[in-house]
Amino acid sequence: MNSASPDKKRTWLRFAGLLLAIGIMVWLPIEESSELGVLVVSGLICIWGGIWLLTKTGVDDKHLILRHILVGFGAGLLVAPVAILLMAIKSGIHGHGSPDFTVSQMQNVLSRVPYFALGGVLVGTGSGMLRIMQRKQSQEG
Repeated sequence: MNSASPDKKRTWLRFAGLLLAIGIMVWLPIEESSELGVLVVSGLICIWGGIWLLTKTGVDDKHLILRHILVGFGAGLLVAPVAILLMAIKSGIHGHGSPDFTVSQMQNVLSRVPYFALGGVLVGTGSGMLRIMQRKQSQEG
């Protein structure tokens, strides 16, 4: 099984980034104040950023799994701050007398940082192992 060429991967990443940006522009003006919505959007932003970072770094086999783990950890750590930023932007856009998101909702998001970081490490480990398996299969066949 051959993996896609680097140019094809970059094209798909750009297309996914464009779809993500359009999705964010559609989501921002919608009147909803759930933590889940903002966490999903924040998670998608961080996942896209992590994939972008992995495509920009080198391809040496020696530190491949470590690079995936670190990028996953970083993406997981950034989910909560990006969510808080999105909450502030969304509250500012709507311009209500009271913010769309309460302080307790923001605290709930920040309290989940260790879980997001652990999830990022696990996803990074899995993606690194998958990449190693793909390389071994392409070398064998």
